[in-house]
Amino acid sequence: MISFSINSVPTLFIKAFTSGDVESILEFVREANAMRSSASDTVLFIDTPITLRTVEAVVKLKEEGYRVFFRDHHGIDGEAVNQRDVLVQQGTAKLEKLLGDDCVITVRRLHPACSTLVEAGEFKNAVAIIADPDPDGLTAAMKAVGICYPELDGDAALLDGEPFLQVTGSPISQLLAKGAATLPSYDAKNHDHRERSTQKLFSDWVAAVQGDKAAEERLMKGVAAYDDAVVVAQDLSKTAKEVLPGVVLVDCTDQPVYDPGTLISILERAHDCRISVLRKSLGPIAAHHGVQYSLAVAKPYQDKVNLQKLMPLDTRSDPQYGVITNVSFLLHVSEYFWHEQVLPGLRALIEQSA
Repeated sequence: MISFSINSVPTLFIKAFTSGDVESILEFVREANAMRSSASDTVLFIDTPITLRTVEAVVKLKEEGYRVFFRDHHGIDGEAVNQRDVLVQQGTAKLEKLLGDDCVITVRRLHPACSTLVEAGEFKNAVAIIADPDPDGLTAAMKAVGICYPELDGDAALLDGEPFLQVTGSPISQLLAKGAATLPSYDAKNHDHRERSTQKLFSDWVAAVQGDKAAEERLMKGVAAYDDAVVVAQDLSKTAKEVLPGVVLVDCTDQPVYDPGTLISILERAHDCRISVLRKSLGPIAAHHGVQYSLAVAKPYQDKVNLQKLMPLDTRSDPQYGVITNVSFLLHVSEYFWHEQVLPGLRALIEQSA
């Protein structure tokens, strides 16, 4: 669990997928409430995916008397294409009915960063903040409590975008992006290592934004590690194989640390790659199934290719199930789904467009 105070507001970074996650959120807010010095009863959820458990946590906090605000850009943009989309739409409707004007759920196309959904300092007196454990969640939480800098919204949009764009923001943003690019992958044998590393990165970056030179120096070590990861990615790109026209696969199972943004960018430039596929031995799906395939659609083709349509309508987005899908241009699956569902679906899609 990643948690620390940002501008004196206790902040928990978590994705709610299990009943245990719900209990973690409730206990975190209760403890924060017991220690608060203001009369506020406000809890902010920001950039948190709209799962059944997220909705459950909001409902229970409301029942305990808290005023819950929900700000998010994970809404469904258009018609539902699978069961996950249906569940998100149902969760959105329930949150909007429960919270009224305190609920703002939009889509990435309109709000590429969740920081644009809050005013600077709007929630500086909140009891607690619940945020997604990624740079978009971090920057949104920072702005909500009043820690901001002129380029923050633009940086946040880049940090939540395609991997090769994440390192193109302002100099301070690059420290976060390059540190995040070299975080250890999720490893079931050492499951909290990534969380500890992420918490250190996040807390150092918040301090650096506020002028802490010692924190900035620690982040610079991450830049050196990133430079090494870029070299590994360049070497990996030489092993790329075109498994279908425009679909390029790289086996990364023997390389735990590399820069995905660099690798995907090279594939798109050098191989006319429309869909990149990275085969990994580490990651949330690999922890349950041994291997994980991560697909990404190149930006020029994202309006034409919806990876979610490759999966059955009743597909669950759950690492234990073997699928993670939050947007149409990214998809993570187990080896079983890669061979049984995704690869045949891509083949059929290419044949139809020929």
